[in-house]
Amino acid sequence: MEIKKTIQVIYAPGCWGHAVRWMLDRFSPQSKFKGIDSPWDSADNVHGFKSRDYNPLFKRGHQLDGRFDSPDPDADKIILSYEPLDILFVERCRFYRNPGMRIEHNRYNDIIARADKSFVKKTFGENNSSKSVAKELTKIQFHDSRSHAWWGAMNKFNSEKEHYKFKMENLWDDKKLVEEFKNIDKKYKLELDIDEKVIANVVNKISKEHVVQTKNRAFDVLTAISSGTNMACGDLDIMEQAYIETELEKANDCIIFPYGTNWFEHTNQITEFIDTYPTYLKHMNPRLPWYNNIKNPYHVKHKLTDKGNVI
Repeated sequence: MEIKKTIQVIYAPGCWGHAVRWMLDRFSPQSKFKGIDSPWDSADNVHGFKSRDYNPLFKRGHQLDGRFDSPDPDADKIILSYEPLDILFVERCRFYRNPGMRIEHNRYNDIIARADKSFVKKTFGENNSSKSVAKELTKIQFHDSRSHAWWGAMNKFNSEKEHYKFKMENLWDDKKLVEEFKNIDKKYKLELDIDEKVIANVVNKISKEHVVQTKNRAFDVLTAISSGTNMACGDLDIMEQAYIETELEKANDCIIFPYGTNWFEHTNQITEFIDTYPTYLKHMNPRLPWYNNIKNPYHVKHKLTDKGNVI
């Protein structure tokens, strides 16, 4: 087997890029992982394998420059790609799957830690671990997605034709995941020996993850609201709440959802909130970067430090 270039898996944090890199290695000739049927260790991480045991031809990395795991300009690249509408799903992957995120308050601390510290202090005071603050920062981010460095960099990689696009959704479909590796094998001439037992274990693991099983929950709520159907929505997390509120604020002129994490139990309550919103409370939403195609002079925005953990 002759490979002229290193192959680097580029992925948004939390989106299983480490597992894809491990499978590339596991299926390759002379892999040190032969006989191992799953990339996850006893702590439910893929980080348990020593760096020296990996084939140096396979790397993993994130999309931003200036980091230790930045894109290698000399490597061929496999991009774990997704559709633009999946940005909520991608953010929830980071929210649930970054190291330490199994502890709930760590999720909120991570969102706040990645925000501009001076903005947080000036806007919210000294409280640096509030669930409400984390949700509000997320709403600002969803309203002004064009300024998000992580998203912009990933969109750029997704649009560049020279890279192999590995559809992230195929990680929870046995047949499609096998086809992905067959296509990679053909493109890069890797002589992969695809072990379907490994494929089955990976698909079984990923498909059962909470973030995958609830992938479309927020969109189901938005559909229910638009169709006048009542459905329960009380168990949505702050990422889903923020996204739904953002989409409804964009669609309903001058309606602003209240600050905080008091949330609705059913979609009929959301519809009632919108339909009966008092006219005297309606005014230009400071979270919106644009208003009727006019730049909003009162737009509130914050910068991300983009130094979050990797997975």
